[in-house]
Amino acid sequence: MPTTLDIDTLRALLAIVELKSFSRAAEQLGRSQSAISLRIARLEGVVGHHLLERARGRVLGPTAKGAELVAHAREIIALNERAIAAMRQPMSDEWIRLGVPADFLERDFASAFGEIRSRFPEARLSVRTDLSARLAEDIDHGRLDLAFYKRAPSNAADAAIAFEPMAWFGKVATSHQSNDAVPLVAFADGCAYRDEALRSLHLGGREWTIACEARSFSALVGAVKAGLGYAALPIRLGERKSLRHAGDLADLPQLNAVELALGIAEGCNLPFARTIGGIIAERCALA
Repeated sequence: MPTTLDIDTLRALLAIVELKSFSRAAEQLGRSQSAISLRIARLEGVVGHHLLERARGRVLGPTAKGAELVAHAREIIALNERAIAAMRQPMSDEWIRLGVPADFLERDFASAFGEIRSRFPEARLSVRTDLSARLAEDIDHGRLDLAFYKRAPSNAADAAIAFEPMAWFGKVATSHQSNDAVPLVAFADGCAYRDEALRSLHLGGREWTIACEARSFSALVGAVKAGLGYAALPIRLGERKSLRHAGDLADLPQLNAVELALGIAEGCNLPFARTIGGIIAERCALA
């Protein structure tokens, strides 16, 4: 008979005691009721005591031995969580080199950065913005530890964390005919937004010209608002910057979604990097 107490089973016991219900505990834990019941039966077999008082299918509370185990369970779970948190903390002198696309700074990055500093006060982040293609390359070559970048939807091994629906934004100051070359406002070659714009125009048989190649997101937004050309951007990002949808009169081809991926360099502190990545993804992913 095993003598090891399983952490997830102890969490199930606490949930049942707190909620006084197997079904509600199962729902809270994302498990089936039968799976929770089996866990508790096995736990009772390990400790050699009934742990719950029941009547007519209802949970009345823990038995005397159950209450004793509940107290131990709280300590075990708390210790487990402290151990995990300690292992995920970076070394005090460890730098995490983070790469993000420039438009991340226009999202909720300040909030994400504040949460990282609050949860990991010893963390030392070095942030660099660049085009997505360069960020992905720098992860592969170990020049960055952690990076977010955009790409066309793929089956690549690194995790896709969101898909961002795209749209055209802008209103050209001069009259624009459907057979004219489309004036584009875009980042330099290597930007996933630019790649998607050119892919859709090529597929639609449209000519194009780069009316403005922007080095920053604020410059791109300014060029679009000035009427220099059209930009392909995530819908929520363009709307957040109060950009005007191009509309049907522009006769521009439909855009596919762009994938937002998270890359972690080989040899990086994986649990900590994933935690940092999760915080940033939750705050900065638009879709």
